[in-house]
Amino acid sequence: MRSMQSSGVYISTDLACICAPEPLDRFQNPALVVGHPGHELRVFGWMSECKPLVYAITDGSGRHGISRMPSTYRLVSNIGARPGAIFGAVSDAEIYRAILHTETDFFLKLVSDLAASFVLHRIDFVAGDAEEGYNPTHDLCRVMVNAAADIAARSLGTPIANYEFCLAEWEQEFPVEHGDRCIHLKLSDDLLQRKLVAADQYVEIQAEVRQGVRQRGVDYFRVECLKKVTAYALPRDRSKKPFYECFGEGRVAEGEYATVIRFKDHILPIMDAVFNFAAGNHAPHVHPNLRSSVHGT
Repeated sequence: MRSMQSSGVYISTDLACICAPEPLDRFQNPALVVGHPGHELRVFGWMSECKPLVYAITDGSGRHGISRMPSTYRLVSNIGARPGAIFGAVSDAEIYRAILHTETDFFLKLVSDLAASFVLHRIDFVAGDAEEGYNPTHDLCRVMVNAAADIAARSLGTPIANYEFCLAEWEQEFPVEHGDRCIHLKLSDDLLQRKLVAADQYVEIQAEVRQGVRQRGVDYFRVECLKKVTAYALPRDRSKKPFYECFGEGRVAEGEYATVIRFKDHILPIMDAVFNFAAGNHAPHVHPNLRSSVHGT
C-alpha cells in the first residue's frame, strides 16, 4: 500500500491530507473495521488509496436475512483491498440476540479474533465506526475495536493508532465536532466520482445513499474525516436516551419489535465486559484458521 503522508501534502494525486494530529507517513499496515457492510463507503477515498485490511462484524442482513457481504466483497476487491479474518462473521439477527441476552462471551470471542488478526498482520493503524448512540452494533463495534487495538498493541510492543469515523452526522440530532484530533482527507474530482458511483451501485443501501446526497449535496462527500481515539472511557451517563432506544420504543409500540435494546440493561454490561477483558492483559492467540481463512464469505 502507499504510506499515508503528513498533513498538507498529497497521499496520491487523488487524495490530499488537509490536516492530521500526527505524522502519518510511518503507518504501513492499516485496517478498517465496520459494524455493518456498507460503512466502508464513508471512507472510500482513504480505503481506495491506502488499501487497508477490511473487517466487517456483521453481514448486514437486517430483518430480511439477505447478506450485504457480496456487495462489500466486490467493492473491496475492486479497489485492491483485502478482506480480514472477520468478514460478515455473524448475522444481524445473531448479534441482536446476543445483545438482548447480554452474551458477553459472544463479543469477547470477536475481540479476541480481531486482536489476533491485528497481531498476525502487524496492524499499526485502524479506523472504524464511531460510538454515536445511533445504532447498538455501531457502538459495540467501536468498543471492540478499542479493545482489540489495545490487546494487539501490548502483544506487538508498539501502539496502534486508533481512529473513528461518524456514520449518522447528516441526522440533525448528531452534530459532529471537528478539531485537532481529526484527519481530513480531500478527494479529487475523479476519486469523488468513483466514490459516488460505488455508493450508487451498492444496491442494498442505494436509497440511503441517494437520501444523503439530496440532504447534503455531492461535494459534502469530498472530505473524509477520521478522528483519533484518545480515551477509552465508557459512556456510563447519558443526559438522554440514545437514538436506538427511542427508535426501538416506537417499533415496539407499532408491534414491529418484541423488545427494546436498552443502553443500561444491554449495551453497558457488554461494554464493561469488553473493557475489562482488554484491561486484563490477555495476549491474543492466533488460531491457525485466521492464517488462511476468511469468515463469512
